[in-house]
Amino acid sequence: MSEKRRLAPYFLACALLLSNCTWAIGQSDELAAKSQQGREAMSAGKYKEAISIYQELIKALPGDAGLRMNLGIAHYMAGQYRDSIRHLEAAVKANPELAQAFLFLGASEHRLGNPVRAIPSLQRYVRKDGKDPRGRQLLGDSLFAVERFEQAAEQFEALSKLEAENPKAWHGLGRSYEALAGRAFERLEKIAPESAYWLALVADTRAVQQQYRSAFFFYRKALEKQPKMRGIHMALSQIYRRTGHAEWATQEEEKEAQLGLPDCTSEKVVCDFVAGRFREALDAVKNKQTPESYYWRSQSYNALALDALSRLAKLPPSFEMHEVMAEIHRNQGRHLESVNEWKKALEISPGNPTARKELAVSLILTHDYDAAKPLVDSLLTEEPNSAQLNYLAGDILLNQQRPGEAVPLLKKAVEYDPAFPPAHSSLGRAFLTLGEAAKAIPHLKSALVLDHDGSLLYQLAQAYRSTGERELAGQMLQKYQEIQKTLQLEREQLEKEATITPP
Repeated sequence: MSEKRRLAPYFLACALLLSNCTWAIGQSDELAAKSQQGREAMSAGKYKEAISIYQELIKALPGDAGLRMNLGIAHYMAGQYRDSIRHLEAAVKANPELAQAFLFLGASEHRLGNPVRAIPSLQRYVRKDGKDPRGRQLLGDSLFAVERFEQAAEQFEALSKLEAENPKAWHGLGRSYEALAGRAFERLEKIAPESAYWLALVADTRAVQQQYRSAFFFYRKALEKQPKMRGIHMALSQIYRRTGHAEWATQEEEKEAQLGLPDCTSEKVVCDFVAGRFREALDAVKNKQTPESYYWRSQSYNALALDALSRLAKLPPSFEMHEVMAEIHRNQGRHLESVNEWKKALEISPGNPTARKELAVSLILTHDYDAAKPLVDSLLTEEPNSAQLNYLAGDILLNQQRPGEAVPLLKKAVEYDPAFPPAHSSLGRAFLTLGEAAKAIPHLKSALVLDHDGSLLYQLAQAYRSTGERELAGQMLQKYQEIQKTLQLEREQLEKEATITPP
């Protein structure tokens, strides 16, 4: 369910304020009828009509905070978030007790991509109505967006208690814990790079990604540095079993057993973790800044994340469930699975614009441009000024070897959003394909932040060569060759070292 749909029922509760907001409505049959029309328009989804009605009411009652709030909510439901903010700010200034106004004010800022500005309003709302799941979810999302992960986790945990079958609750909680685990890893990397703890966490990541040879290499490195490190032999055992070496796995399990049980006095964090008491494990290390403490912090947060995501996987099918699973699959590079989840979401909510757009993106990521094109084209007729949709439509044409048709759409994308590197990249490539190298250069330069393998540098070298700027072409080509050489050396080194051998 979209954020708007989740918030829509709140308008009805807010609108009831009109019956008591001023004596004037009670005194005027005309105003009373007009307020009823406003409520009916909102209930019917006729938001622009409702806006006109409330504007007329406010002309008659300019100081009424309840009317101003309802006008702001009507603007929100119509997707006019800046106007919504203007009226809602006026409403809460006149009457700070209008709790719902803070909810929609925070929601409007959130929709505009201003989480920092959204948070104070949402916090005020949650303090007034902590049992409303919508406020908790919006606040959790906003806190996560500004990397206040611990506070975000608190909101998602509260949300999970209010709505145990809300996929957003468990997904948000899982993401927050994953982010906290990542932060602990970053701090470990800063103070003890190449330590046994760092190597073990790198290995864990590779194992989750099913990169077993790479994981094996890093686990063995960790044991070389710290032979009695707990859990590493069991991790190696799992890799042996998954790669068809059961006899070697048994040997590793015996080595783990030889370490004996942990001493729960001196190794409390280990005992807590092994027993599944992950919060207690976190408490045991929260005030420490040692490599070991950051290691167990990362491990505990990862375990909590896994628990939250396992709860998510057990939920019954719903639009939100498929939405969340599609996002998870995409983040892990499983784009075909993401496509399937978005299709299931559309079966539940046919025509949903978010699902249609995200399905198109996932289809593009699987290179199924023929299937993605009609989706993007239909969305573009509904939102002709969308930078993202113009980019997607142009990029599809470019990948279908139709650069001339792609250029106008890609030009619109960078016009509507000048700071949009993917659109600049595709536009530069289109111009280069059409033999218009001079036009390609500024766009390729604007897209260089995306260049992880040197491919954009190579295209830029071609463009400079075509325009006669041989010195710049040489510089770009040299940088490209350096990146390619580094990547090749890394691949060769990993291939050489990451061989699964007996214990």
